[in-house]
Amino acid sequence: MAIISCPSCKERVSNKSKSCPHCDFDFESGKSTDGLNEEQLANQEKLANLKKRYSLQMQAMAGIILFLFGFIMWYFVGKQGLSKLTHFIEIGLAVLGGVWYIITRIRLMAYKRSQK
Repeated sequence: MAIISCPSCKERVSNKSKSCPHCDFDFESGKSTDGLNEEQLANQEKLANLKKRYSLQMQAMAGIILFLFGFIMWYFVGKQGLSKLTHFIEIGLAVLGGVWYIITRIRLMAYKRSQK
């Protein structure tokens, strides 16, 4: 008796069982309870991975935009010397955007490494 990985839920099951006890994937017909076969399940997993990567990339882009907005405000508005509060807001936006970008890029690299 060998232990295999279920194509649907990735849980460990016996190769002698006719269906997965966790998700009811039928090993004999190769279909899950919702009628998806192994190829369709693999495609769903690839799509979920692409959506996760896209989401992380868009979050990184938002960090860049926030950084640039704060920097441009500091460069153009800050030179007029309006107030200290405005100066702190400008610098704070630039720092927040930069940190957000760096953290999101680290998360994206870690996610890509986990997918290998």
